[in-house]
Amino acid sequence: MCSIDFAWGLRRDTSGPDMKHLQTSKIGAVLAGALMLSACVGSGEQYPSLAVRDAERVSGAFNPAIGTRSAPVTDPALLAGLPAIEARAQTAYDEFVAAVPGAQRALSAAQGASASSNAWAAAQISLADLDSQRSQTAIALADIDLIYAEASIELAMAFEIAELRAKIDAQVSAQDQILDQLRQMIR
Repeated sequence: MCSIDFAWGLRRDTSGPDMKHLQTSKIGAVLAGALMLSACVGSGEQYPSLAVRDAERVSGAFNPAIGTRSAPVTDPALLAGLPAIEARAQTAYDEFVAAVPGAQRALSAAQGASASSNAWAAAQISLADLDSQRSQTAIALADIDLIYAEASIELAMAFEIAELRAKIDAQVSAQDQILDQLRQMIR
């Protein structure tokens, strides 16, 4: 007679008729599984070869095209939009610079104020206005980036575009520095 101790201290008798039936069904399941697996086994001669077939072999030859290289294509539409983008960036930058003193006054008034005060809310609104102006400059930078990428792919006049891109990028960087300084005032 065999017994098993459970975690709660009870003993169960494992020698009864239920346990014998369970052991018989386990043996039957193992034998049925073995019979099913034996049906899958066959001789090694029936399987296809794993060698490379003729259809899988690489054939042909790579011959590069012989000829002259064509001149880079410069799309005039790429360069035609540059002055308008530059004007948009400069306008957004000028509006940003003009709004900075008002934001500084609002932030100075909000220093030490609670977050529920009107002064603090006015300072947050002025920072949001500056962020909006900065995003207009950043949009112009994104437009220049697209034109620069297209010109680079076409091997076109990327140098002129790169100069304008660097100018607008410097404006966006300056705006970021000003915004960081202003945000330090309200913390």
